[in-house]
Amino acid sequence: MLKTDEMIYLDLLEASDAQTFLKHALDVRYKKRGKVNVADFSRRAGFSSRSFLSEYLAGRKGLSRESLSQIRTALKLPKPYLEIFSLLAAKSQPELLNPKLSGEEIEAKILATKNSIIRRNEALSQIKDPQRFISKPMLFRVFASLGAVDEGASLSEVAARAKLTPDVAQEMLQILIQEGAATFKDDRYYAPSHQIDFPKISSPASMVDLTRTMCSQIRTEAHEIALDPRNFVFYTAFSIPSHQLAEFKDKLREAIFGVLDQYQDDRGDCVHEVFLCAKS
Repeated sequence: MLKTDEMIYLDLLEASDAQTFLKHALDVRYKKRGKVNVADFSRRAGFSSRSFLSEYLAGRKGLSRESLSQIRTALKLPKPYLEIFSLLAAKSQPELLNPKLSGEEIEAKILATKNSIIRRNEALSQIKDPQRFISKPMLFRVFASLGAVDEGASLSEVAARAKLTPDVAQEMLQILIQEGAATFKDDRYYAPSHQIDFPKISSPASMVDLTRTMCSQIRTEAHEIALDPRNFVFYTAFSIPSHQLAEFKDKLREAIFGVLDQYQDDRGDCVHEVFLCAKS
């Protein structure tokens, strides 16, 4: 069963126009405050006019590509939901998309994106022990090695992409199958979804295990990590007002996910890991 936050996100899929979608999205964003604050959201989106968003929600004004981008950034929703919002907006304003799509093409893309979200959530609901999954980063590497959903991967392909011996790769694959995160058919392993997200279900214990495992791996492989030109090591320390830490974390997470979404390719020939730790 999906958790409450995910069920609220799923409610967004019922919207048939951009204004309705945005109203529901604002409900999600401000649910803890008990009341939607359009003025606050307008400020966060960078609009100079506080009335613009209200006018748009009332159907009296349209969006520009810039204002659409500003709203998307401020919503902080998972990327597939933002894509649906853009497509819904383009139903009445085709010029928002580049290149332009016909009404039929827009509807087809909306349906395909909704179906993809549903499949991902169904895949998540099948995971028997998410905490076990989260605490073992090697499982993420093997899952990322499974290839395209409709093509799958052989044991040798998984082992090569994940840089594991066949025995270790097979052991990890069996755990994925036991957890409902992979299937096996005709000598190939398949992922149930393009990706599986674990929003807000990571227990402190599992995150401690994940951090300990990754730090141990980094310590053991420090020389290779630092010198391999394909890798990237970054460190900085800076001063920041403590009350802005939450906002900083959200923006950093959003930026990283944006880059990952841009470059992720299920048919890639290698697995690249990104481990980020920001601390005070």
